[in-house]
Amino acid sequence: MRLHPAEIAKEIKGYSFFKSFSEDLLLQVSAMVHTVTFKAGDFALTEGQKNDSLFFLRKGKFEVSLAGEVLVTQDTPGEVFGEMSVITSNPASTTIKALTDLECFAIRSDDFAHVHPKDKDRFQALLYQIYCFILTERLMKTNEKARLFEILNRELHEAQSALTKGHGGRVLLIEPDKKQQMPVRMALGGTGVHLDLAGDVESARAYLKDNQYDIVLSEEGCVEVLKDVVEGKLASHAVLLTSKDVQGNLRILEGNRFVEHIISRDAEDKNATIRYVLTALGKLLNKDLFGVEKYLTWGVEVQKKNVSSSTQREQLRDEMFAYFKKMGVRSTVLDRVNTVTEEMLMNAIYDAPTDAQGKPLFNHMTRKEEIQLDSHQQSQLCYGSDGVLLAVSVVDPFGSLTKEVIVDYLLTCYNGAAGSLNSQKGGAGRGLHQIIENSDLTIFNVKKGVRCEVICLFNIDGQKREAQPSFHYFFM
Repeated sequence: MRLHPAEIAKEIKGYSFFKSFSEDLLLQVSAMVHTVTFKAGDFALTEGQKNDSLFFLRKGKFEVSLAGEVLVTQDTPGEVFGEMSVITSNPASTTIKALTDLECFAIRSDDFAHVHPKDKDRFQALLYQIYCFILTERLMKTNEKARLFEILNRELHEAQSALTKGHGGRVLLIEPDKKQQMPVRMALGGTGVHLDLAGDVESARAYLKDNQYDIVLSEEGCVEVLKDVVEGKLASHAVLLTSKDVQGNLRILEGNRFVEHIISRDAEDKNATIRYVLTALGKLLNKDLFGVEKYLTWGVEVQKKNVSSSTQREQLRDEMFAYFKKMGVRSTVLDRVNTVTEEMLMNAIYDAPTDAQGKPLFNHMTRKEEIQLDSHQQSQLCYGSDGVLLAVSVVDPFGSLTKEVIVDYLLTCYNGAAGSLNSQKGGAGRGLHQIIENSDLTIFNVKKGVRCEVICLFNIDGQKREAQPSFHYFFM
Protein backbone atom coordinates (compact mmCIF):
# COMPACT_ATOMS: atom_id res chain seq x y z
CA MET A 1 0.00 0.00 0.00
CA ARG A 2 1.42 3.36 -1.06
CA LEU A 3 2.03 5.77 1.80
CA HIS A 4 0.71 9.32 1.71
CA PRO A 5 3.47 12.01 1.55
CA ALA A 6 2.33 13.30 4.96
CA GLU A 7 2.93 9.83 6.47
CA ILE A 8 6.34 9.62 4.82
CA ALA A 9 7.23 13.13 6.05
CA LYS A 10 6.30 12.14 9.60
CA GLU A 11 8.55 9.08 9.43
CA ILE A 12 11.61 10.57 7.74
CA LYS A 13 11.55 13.59 10.04
CA GLY A 14 13.17 11.31 12.62
CA TYR A 15 16.04 10.36 10.27
CA SER A 16 19.26 12.25 10.95
CA PHE A 17 19.59 13.07 7.23
CA PHE A 18 16.40 15.17 7.27
CA LYS A 19 16.60 16.81 10.70
CA SER A 20 17.48 20.22 9.20
CA PHE A 21 14.55 20.20 6.76
CA SER A 22 11.56 22.46 7.34
CA GLU A 23 8.02 21.01 7.31
CA ASP A 24 7.21 22.28 3.83
CA LEU A 25 10.50 21.01 2.41
CA LEU A 26 9.95 17.62 4.02
CA LEU A 27 6.56 17.39 2.29
CA GLN A 28 8.14 18.23 -1.06
CA VAL A 29 10.78 15.55 -0.56
CA SER A 30 8.18 13.03 0.63
CA ALA A 31 6.31 13.43 -2.64
CA MET A 32 9.43 12.13 -4.43
CA VAL A 33 9.93 9.11 -2.19
CA HIS A 34 9.44 5.56 -3.49
CA THR A 35 9.21 2.44 -1.36
CA VAL A 36 11.68 -0.26 -2.40
CA THR A 37 12.07 -3.80 -1.00
CA PHE A 38 14.86 -6.36 -1.24
CA LYS A 39 14.74 -10.03 -0.26
CA ALA A 40 17.37 -11.49 2.07
CA GLY A 41 20.42 -12.27 -0.08
CA ASP A 42 19.58 -9.63 -2.72
CA PHE A 43 22.10 -6.97 -3.70
CA ALA A 44 20.73 -3.45 -3.36
CA LEU A 45 23.91 -2.07 -4.91
CA THR A 46 26.86 -3.78 -6.58
CA GLU A 47 30.38 -2.42 -6.67
CA GLY A 48 31.01 -0.83 -10.09
CA GLN A 49 27.30 -0.59 -10.91
CA LYS A 50 25.76 2.74 -11.98
CA ASN A 51 23.44 4.09 -9.31
CA ASP A 52 21.03 7.02 -9.39
CA SER A 53 19.16 6.45 -6.10
CA LEU A 54 19.57 7.55 -2.52
CA PHE A 55 18.33 4.81 -0.15
CA PHE A 56 17.13 5.12 3.45
CA LEU A 57 16.67 1.98 5.52
CA ARG A 58 13.23 1.47 7.07
CA LYS A 59 13.41 -2.14 8.23
CA GLY A 60 15.95 -4.96 8.08
CA LYS A 61 19.70 -5.40 8.11
CA PHE A 62 22.31 -5.05 5.38
CA GLU A 63 26.07 -5.40 5.02
CA VAL A 64 28.53 -3.16 3.19
CA SER A 65 31.47 -4.88 1.48
CA LEU A 66 34.41 -3.84 -0.66
CA ALA A 67 36.33 -6.27 -2.87
CA GLY A 68 34.57 -9.14 -1.11
CA GLU A 69 35.55 -8.01 2.40
CA VAL A 70 32.68 -7.07 4.72
CA LEU A 71 33.26 -3.58 6.13
CA VAL A 72 30.20 -3.08 8.33
CA THR A 73 26.63 -4.22 8.95
CA GLN A 74 23.76 -1.77 9.55
CA ASP A 75 20.25 -2.12 10.94
CA THR A 76 19.46 1.43 12.14
CA PRO A 77 16.31 2.97 10.59
CA GLY A 78 17.26 6.04 8.55
CA GLU A 79 20.72 4.69 7.68
CA VAL A 80 21.59 6.06 4.24
CA PHE A 81 23.43 4.31 1.40
CA GLY A 82 24.06 5.07 -2.26
CA GLU A 83 24.76 8.74 -1.52
CA MET A 84 28.33 8.80 -2.85
CA SER A 85 27.43 7.54 -6.31
CA VAL A 86 24.52 10.01 -6.45
CA ILE A 87 26.81 12.92 -5.49
CA THR A 88 29.69 12.04 -7.83
CA SER A 89 27.71 10.33 -10.63
CA ASN A 90 30.37 7.62 -10.48
CA PRO A 91 29.60 3.89 -10.20
CA ALA A 92 28.92 2.50 -6.72
CA SER A 93 32.16 1.99 -4.80
CA THR A 94 30.81 -0.68 -2.43
CA THR A 95 28.35 -3.58 -2.50
CA ILE A 96 25.21 -3.51 -0.36
CA LYS A 97 23.75 -6.94 0.43
CA ALA A 98 20.48 -7.56 2.27
CA LEU A 99 21.09 -9.87 5.25
CA THR A 100 17.36 -9.92 5.98
CA ASP A 101 14.35 -8.72 4.01
CA LEU A 102 14.85 -4.97 3.56
CA GLU A 103 12.34 -2.19 3.22
CA CYS A 104 13.75 1.17 2.11
CA PHE A 105 12.73 4.60 0.99
CA ALA A 106 14.45 5.68 -2.23
CA ILE A 107 14.80 9.02 -4.00
CA ARG A 108 16.12 9.05 -7.55
CA SER A 109 18.52 11.84 -8.49
CA ASP A 110 16.18 12.90 -11.33
CA ASP A 111 13.48 13.60 -8.74
CA PHE A 112 15.54 16.41 -7.24
CA ALA A 113 14.80 18.47 -10.37
CA HIS A 114 11.14 18.69 -9.31
CA VAL A 115 11.82 20.80 -6.21
CA HIS A 116 9.92 24.11 -6.43
CA PRO A 117 12.19 26.84 -7.94
CA LYS A 118 11.85 29.07 -4.87
CA ASP A 119 13.23 26.28 -2.66
CA LYS A 120 15.81 24.85 -5.07
CA ASP A 121 18.84 26.84 -3.84
CA ARG A 122 18.01 26.20 -0.18
CA PHE A 123 17.33 22.54 -0.91
CA GLN A 124 20.64 22.03 -2.71
CA ALA A 125 22.55 23.90 0.01
CA LEU A 126 20.96 21.62 2.62
CA LEU A 127 21.79 18.52 0.61
CA TYR A 128 25.45 19.44 0.29
CA GLN A 129 25.61 20.40 3.96
CA ILE A 130 24.22 17.00 4.89
CA TYR A 131 26.52 15.21 2.44
CA CYS A 132 29.50 16.99 4.05
CA PHE A 133 28.31 15.89 7.49
CA ILE A 134 27.96 12.27 6.34
CA LEU A 135 31.38 12.26 4.67
CA THR A 136 33.04 13.83 7.72
CA GLU A 137 31.40 11.31 10.04
CA ARG A 138 32.46 8.39 7.86
CA LEU A 139 35.99 9.75 7.53
CA MET A 140 36.24 9.90 11.32
CA LYS A 141 35.06 6.30 11.54
CA THR A 142 37.58 5.28 8.86
CA ASN A 143 40.40 7.02 10.73
CA GLU A 144 39.38 5.25 13.94
CA LYS A 145 39.34 1.90 12.12
CA ALA A 146 42.82 2.66 10.75
CA ARG A 147 44.04 3.42 14.29
CA LEU A 148 42.54 0.20 15.65
CA PHE A 149 44.00 -1.77 12.72
CA GLU A 150 47.47 -0.37 13.49
CA ILE A 151 47.13 -1.36 17.14
CA LEU A 152 45.92 -4.84 16.19
CA ASN A 153 48.76 -5.20 13.69
CA ARG A 154 51.31 -4.37 16.42
CA GLU A 155 49.61 -6.81 18.82
CA LEU A 156 49.76 -9.64 16.29
CA HIS A 157 53.39 -8.87 15.43
CA GLU A 158 54.40 -9.00 19.09
CA ALA A 159 52.41 -12.20 19.70
CA GLN A 160 54.00 -13.84 16.65
CA SER A 161 57.45 -12.69 17.81
CA ALA A 162 56.83 -14.20 21.25
CA LEU A 163 55.75 -17.47 19.65
CA THR A 164 58.81 -17.49 17.34
CA LYS A 165 61.07 -17.25 20.41
CA GLY A 166 59.77 -20.69 21.40
CA HIS A 167 61.82 -22.12 18.49
CA GLY A 168 58.86 -23.63 16.74
CA GLY A 169 56.85 -26.65 17.73
CA ARG A 170 54.24 -28.91 16.24
CA VAL A 171 50.51 -28.22 16.55
CA LEU A 172 47.50 -30.28 15.48
CA LEU A 173 44.19 -28.47 14.93
CA ILE A 174 41.03 -30.59 14.86
CA GLU A 175 38.36 -28.44 13.21
CA PRO A 176 35.77 -29.65 10.64
CA ASP A 177 34.82 -26.08 9.63
CA LYS A 178 37.36 -24.87 7.04
CA LYS A 179 36.33 -21.26 7.64
CA GLN A 180 37.34 -21.64 11.30
CA GLN A 181 40.64 -23.29 10.33
CA MET A 182 41.75 -20.11 8.56
CA PRO A 183 42.35 -17.86 11.64
CA VAL A 184 44.64 -20.49 13.18
CA ARG A 185 46.54 -20.90 9.91
CA MET A 186 46.93 -17.13 9.68
CA ALA A 187 48.01 -16.90 13.32
CA LEU A 188 50.83 -19.42 12.91
CA GLY A 189 52.09 -18.23 9.52
CA GLY A 190 55.75 -17.24 9.75
CA THR A 191 56.18 -18.30 13.38
CA GLY A 192 58.15 -21.49 12.73
CA VAL A 193 55.36 -23.61 14.21
CA HIS A 194 54.36 -26.61 12.09
CA LEU A 195 50.57 -26.93 11.80
CA ASP A 196 48.61 -30.04 10.80
CA LEU A 197 44.88 -29.80 10.09
CA ALA A 198 42.38 -32.58 10.78
CA GLY A 199 38.79 -32.21 9.64
CA ASP A 200 37.34 -35.06 11.71
CA VAL A 201 38.03 -37.50 14.55
CA GLU A 202 39.35 -40.27 12.28
CA SER A 203 41.93 -38.11 10.50
CA ALA A 204 42.96 -36.58 13.85
CA ARG A 205 43.65 -40.05 15.27
CA ALA A 206 45.64 -40.91 12.15
CA TYR A 207 47.82 -37.81 12.63
CA LEU A 208 48.32 -38.66 16.31
CA LYS A 209 49.34 -42.22 15.44
CA ASP A 210 52.13 -41.02 13.16
CA ASN A 211 53.33 -37.83 14.88
CA GLN A 212 54.26 -36.36 18.26
CA TYR A 213 52.70 -32.94 19.01
CA ASP A 214 53.45 -30.15 21.41
CA ILE A 215 49.86 -28.90 21.35
CA VAL A 216 46.58 -30.36 20.12
CA LEU A 217 43.70 -27.91 19.68
CA SER A 218 40.23 -29.26 19.16
CA GLU A 219 36.80 -27.74 18.70
CA GLU A 220 34.22 -28.97 21.19
CA GLY A 221 32.58 -31.49 18.84
CA CYS A 222 35.80 -33.53 18.78
CA VAL A 223 36.59 -33.37 22.50
CA GLU A 224 36.85 -37.18 22.63
CA VAL A 225 40.19 -36.90 20.79
CA LEU A 226 41.52 -34.59 23.50
CA LYS A 227 40.70 -37.28 26.04
CA ASP A 228 42.83 -39.72 24.01
CA VAL A 229 45.62 -37.15 23.95
CA VAL A 230 45.58 -36.59 27.72
CA GLU A 231 45.22 -40.24 28.71
CA GLY A 232 47.82 -41.45 26.20
CA LYS A 233 50.16 -38.49 26.77
CA LEU A 234 50.21 -37.93 23.02
CA ALA A 235 51.01 -34.21 23.32
CA SER A 236 52.36 -31.81 25.91
CA HIS A 237 49.14 -29.79 25.94
CA ALA A 238 45.52 -30.37 24.91
CA VAL A 239 43.45 -27.22 24.28
CA LEU A 240 39.68 -27.09 23.88
CA LEU A 241 38.29 -24.43 21.51
CA THR A 242 34.76 -23.43 22.46
CA SER A 243 32.13 -20.86 21.56
CA LYS A 244 31.46 -17.80 23.74
CA ASP A 245 28.42 -19.39 25.40
CA VAL A 246 29.53 -19.65 29.05
CA GLN A 247 26.67 -21.89 30.14
CA GLY A 248 27.11 -24.17 27.12
CA ASN A 249 30.85 -24.39 27.78
CA LEU A 250 30.23 -25.29 31.42
CA ARG A 251 28.09 -28.24 30.36
CA ILE A 252 30.94 -29.46 28.15
CA LEU A 253 33.56 -28.94 30.86
CA GLU A 254 31.36 -30.61 33.49
CA GLY A 255 31.62 -33.86 31.57
CA ASN A 256 35.22 -33.38 30.44
CA ARG A 257 37.12 -32.28 33.52
CA PHE A 258 40.40 -33.61 32.12
CA VAL A 259 40.67 -30.50 29.91
CA GLU A 260 43.52 -28.35 31.26
CA HIS A 261 43.27 -25.45 28.80
CA ILE A 262 40.27 -23.77 27.22
CA ILE A 263 39.98 -20.88 24.74
CA SER A 264 36.63 -19.41 23.72
CA ARG A 265 36.33 -17.81 20.29
CA ASP A 266 33.88 -15.75 18.30
CA ALA A 267 33.16 -17.38 14.95
CA GLU A 268 32.48 -13.92 13.46
CA ASP A 269 35.57 -12.17 14.85
CA LYS A 270 38.56 -13.48 12.95
CA ASN A 271 40.99 -10.91 14.38
CA ALA A 272 40.15 -11.75 18.00
CA THR A 273 40.52 -15.47 17.28
CA ILE A 274 43.96 -14.93 15.72
CA ARG A 275 45.10 -12.78 18.64
CA TYR A 276 43.90 -15.11 21.40
CA VAL A 277 45.11 -18.30 19.71
CA LEU A 278 48.53 -16.73 19.18
CA THR A 279 48.70 -15.61 22.80
CA ALA A 280 47.59 -19.01 24.12
CA LEU A 281 50.05 -20.99 22.01
CA GLY A 282 52.87 -18.60 22.91
CA LYS A 283 52.10 -19.07 26.61
CA LEU A 284 52.10 -22.86 26.36
CA LEU A 285 55.04 -23.36 23.99
CA ASN A 286 57.21 -20.90 25.92
CA LYS A 287 56.01 -22.26 29.31
CA ASP A 288 55.18 -18.71 30.32
CA LEU A 289 51.56 -18.44 31.47
CA PHE A 290 51.64 -15.23 33.44
CA GLY A 291 51.53 -11.52 32.64
CA VAL A 292 48.67 -9.17 31.84
CA GLU A 293 51.02 -7.55 29.29
CA LYS A 294 50.40 -10.46 26.92
CA TYR A 295 46.87 -9.19 26.30
CA LEU A 296 47.79 -5.53 25.67
CA THR A 297 49.74 -3.81 22.92
CA TRP A 298 53.49 -3.93 23.40
CA GLY A 299 54.88 -0.92 25.28
CA VAL A 300 51.87 -0.28 27.55
CA GLU A 301 52.89 0.79 31.04
CA VAL A 302 51.25 -1.59 33.51
CA GLN A 303 50.65 -0.30 37.04
CA LYS A 304 51.55 -2.81 39.79
CA LYS A 305 50.46 -2.52 43.42
CA ASN A 306 51.12 -4.95 46.28
CA VAL A 307 48.09 -6.12 48.27
CA SER A 308 49.04 -6.40 51.94
CA SER A 309 45.72 -6.24 53.82
CA SER A 310 41.96 -6.46 53.47
CA THR A 311 41.56 -2.82 54.54
CA GLN A 312 43.67 -1.71 51.57
CA ARG A 313 41.07 -2.72 48.98
CA GLU A 314 39.20 0.58 48.80
CA GLN A 315 42.37 2.64 48.47
CA LEU A 316 43.67 0.42 45.67
CA ARG A 317 40.40 0.64 43.78
CA ASP A 318 40.25 4.44 44.21
CA GLU A 319 43.78 4.81 42.83
CA MET A 320 42.95 2.59 39.87
CA PHE A 321 39.68 4.44 39.20
CA ALA A 322 41.50 7.80 39.19
CA TYR A 323 44.19 6.42 36.87
CA PHE A 324 41.70 5.23 34.26
CA LYS A 325 39.45 8.27 34.68
CA LYS A 326 42.43 10.48 33.81
CA MET A 327 42.86 8.41 30.63
CA GLY A 328 39.27 9.26 29.66
CA VAL A 329 37.71 5.84 30.29
CA ARG A 330 33.94 6.06 30.67
CA SER A 331 32.35 5.71 34.09
CA THR A 332 30.04 2.97 32.78
CA VAL A 333 33.10 0.85 32.00
CA LEU A 334 34.85 1.80 35.25
CA ASP A 335 31.84 0.76 37.32
CA ARG A 336 32.22 -2.78 35.96
CA VAL A 337 36.00 -2.65 36.45
CA ASN A 338 35.47 -1.62 40.06
CA THR A 339 33.06 -4.52 40.71
CA VAL A 340 35.42 -7.05 39.17
CA THR A 341 38.50 -5.72 40.99
CA GLU A 342 36.77 -5.88 44.38
CA GLU A 343 35.84 -9.52 43.77
CA MET A 344 39.35 -10.43 42.61
CA LEU A 345 40.94 -8.73 45.62
CA MET A 346 38.61 -10.51 48.03
CA ASN A 347 39.39 -13.86 46.41
CA ALA A 348 43.13 -13.20 46.61
CA ILE A 349 42.95 -12.13 50.26
CA TYR A 350 40.37 -14.53 51.72
CA ASP A 351 40.30 -17.57 49.41
CA ALA A 352 43.79 -17.97 47.91
CA PRO A 353 46.09 -18.20 50.99
CA THR A 354 46.83 -21.77 52.12
CA ASP A 355 49.23 -23.41 54.57
CA ALA A 356 52.02 -25.84 53.65
CA GLN A 357 49.50 -28.70 53.43
CA GLY A 358 47.24 -26.71 51.10
CA LYS A 359 44.59 -26.01 53.74
CA PRO A 360 42.81 -22.63 53.33
CA LEU A 361 43.80 -20.08 55.98
CA PHE A 362 41.13 -17.39 55.80
CA ASN A 363 38.19 -18.45 53.62
CA HIS A 364 36.08 -19.39 56.67
CA MET A 365 36.10 -15.73 57.76
CA THR A 366 33.45 -13.19 56.83
CA ARG A 367 34.54 -10.59 54.30
CA LYS A 368 34.23 -7.87 56.95
CA GLU A 369 36.91 -9.36 59.17
CA GLU A 370 40.31 -7.68 58.81
CA ILE A 371 43.27 -9.66 57.50
CA GLN A 372 46.91 -8.57 57.47
CA LEU A 373 48.97 -10.60 55.01
CA ASP A 374 52.59 -11.59 55.64
CA SER A 375 55.06 -10.65 52.91
CA HIS A 376 55.03 -14.18 51.42
CA GLN A 377 51.20 -14.12 51.31
CA GLN A 378 50.75 -10.82 49.49
CA SER A 379 49.12 -10.59 46.07
CA GLN A 380 49.66 -8.02 43.33
CA LEU A 381 47.07 -5.87 41.56
CA CYS A 382 48.04 -4.94 37.98
CA TYR A 383 46.21 -2.73 35.51
CA GLY A 384 46.72 -0.85 32.26
CA SER A 385 45.16 0.05 28.92
CA ASP A 386 46.31 0.28 25.30
CA GLY A 387 43.42 2.52 24.21
CA VAL A 388 41.32 -0.39 22.92
CA LEU A 389 41.35 -2.82 25.82
CA LEU A 390 41.51 -2.15 29.54
CA ALA A 391 43.04 -4.95 31.58
CA VAL A 392 43.03 -5.67 35.32
CA SER A 393 44.66 -8.65 37.00
CA VAL A 394 45.33 -9.97 40.48
CA VAL A 395 48.17 -12.45 41.02
CA ASP A 396 48.52 -14.50 44.20
CA PRO A 397 51.53 -16.68 45.23
CA PHE A 398 49.53 -19.82 46.10
CA GLY A 399 48.07 -21.36 42.94
CA SER A 400 45.25 -22.94 44.93
CA LEU A 401 42.44 -22.28 42.42
CA THR A 402 41.29 -25.43 40.62
CA LYS A 403 39.28 -26.20 37.49
CA GLU A 404 36.72 -27.90 39.71
CA VAL A 405 36.16 -24.71 41.70
CA ILE A 406 35.65 -22.66 38.54
CA VAL A 407 33.29 -25.14 36.89
CA ASP A 408 31.31 -26.10 40.01
CA TYR A 409 30.87 -22.57 41.33
CA LEU A 410 29.81 -21.22 37.95
CA LEU A 411 27.38 -24.11 37.45
CA THR A 412 25.69 -23.37 40.78
CA CYS A 413 25.43 -19.66 39.97
CA TYR A 414 24.02 -20.15 36.46
CA ASN A 415 21.64 -22.81 37.77
CA GLY A 416 20.25 -20.51 40.47
CA ALA A 417 21.99 -22.20 43.41
CA ALA A 418 24.67 -19.61 44.24
CA GLY A 419 26.19 -20.16 47.67
CA SER A 420 25.25 -23.84 47.90
CA LEU A 421 28.95 -24.82 47.94
CA ASN A 422 29.81 -22.22 50.57
CA SER A 423 28.48 -23.72 53.79
CA GLN A 424 31.96 -23.71 55.36
CA LYS A 425 33.08 -20.40 53.86
CA GLY A 426 32.59 -16.74 54.70
CA GLY A 427 31.77 -15.57 51.17
CA ALA A 428 28.53 -15.83 49.22
CA GLY A 429 29.95 -17.93 46.36
CA ARG A 430 29.06 -15.42 43.63
CA GLY A 431 32.53 -13.93 43.13
CA LEU A 432 33.58 -15.88 40.02
CA HIS A 433 30.16 -15.34 38.48
CA GLN A 434 30.38 -11.57 39.12
CA ILE A 435 33.87 -11.43 37.61
CA ILE A 436 32.91 -13.19 34.39
CA GLU A 437 29.57 -11.44 33.92
CA ASN A 438 31.06 -7.95 34.37
CA SER A 439 34.12 -8.51 32.15
CA ASP A 440 34.28 -8.95 28.39
CA LEU A 441 36.85 -11.74 28.74
CA THR A 442 38.29 -13.42 31.85
CA ILE A 443 41.51 -15.48 31.80
CA PHE A 444 42.55 -17.82 34.61
CA ASN A 445 46.26 -18.78 34.66
CA VAL A 446 47.21 -21.31 37.34
CA LYS A 447 50.44 -23.10 38.18
CA LYS A 448 49.38 -25.43 40.96
CA GLY A 449 50.85 -24.55 44.33
CA VAL A 450 52.93 -21.72 42.82
CA ARG A 451 50.84 -18.90 41.40
CA CYS A 452 47.35 -17.96 40.27
CA GLU A 453 46.54 -15.01 38.01
CA VAL A 454 43.06 -13.80 37.06
CA ILE A 455 43.01 -11.33 34.15
CA CYS A 456 39.89 -9.40 33.16
CA LEU A 457 39.64 -7.55 29.85
CA PHE A 458 37.19 -4.76 29.00
CA ASN A 459 36.50 -2.99 25.71
CA ILE A 460 37.25 0.70 26.30
CA ASP A 461 34.30 1.62 24.12
CA GLY A 462 31.41 0.67 26.41
CA GLN A 463 29.09 0.42 23.40
CA LYS A 464 31.20 -2.48 22.13
CA ARG A 465 30.66 -4.53 25.26
CA GLU A 466 30.57 -8.23 24.47
CA ALA A 467 27.02 -9.55 24.33
CA GLN A 468 28.35 -12.86 25.65
CA PRO A 469 31.21 -12.53 28.15
CA SER A 470 33.50 -15.55 28.12
CA PHE A 471 36.50 -17.10 29.85
CA HIS A 472 39.73 -18.92 29.08
CA TYR A 473 41.76 -20.99 31.50
CA PHE A 474 45.21 -22.55 31.57
CA PHE A 475 46.34 -25.00 34.27
CA MET A 476 49.88 -26.35 34.57
